[in-house]
Amino acid sequence: MKLAIILMILTFSFSAFACPDLTGTYEDRNEESVVIAQNGCSEVSILSRQLSHTLLLDNIFTVVQDDSDLTASGRGIFSGDVLILEAKVVYKKNPGIPKILLPVRAVSKYIQTPAGDLEELLVIYNWFDKVLKTTKTIYKRVAY
Repeated sequence: MKLAIILMILTFSFSAFACPDLTGTYEDRNEESVVIAQNGCSEVSILSRQLSHTLLLDNIFTVVQDDSDLTASGRGIFSGDVLILEAKVVYKKNPGIPKILLPVRAVSKYIQTPAGDLEELLVIYNWFDKVLKTTKTIYKRVAY
């Protein structure tokens, strides 16, 4: 009896650390696609019009772009069944935009809908950590 209880506790403990498999190709209503390739709960590759990079899901910023204009860093982590990706930008040249309108940080939260589609909540922040824009997009699964 004790062994059965211990096995049940271990089973529930391991399943609490599981993350959803978001691997697949998704399209929004404008036919913009997002392709996700996931390696368990530890790594994700995202390919879209705006982003193409592989991140370790360790919540540690790594450089994803470094050129003469800017340095961009990204990090990712699963929080329960939500994939959270964050990007920060440091401009090397003045882009000519007032700091109040200058996007410097973006946080995307991805969650799989019950139908297997992908919901993205994107929040873009300015230099003063104020929200510039929030969007919610549903991407329909088109391929595995």
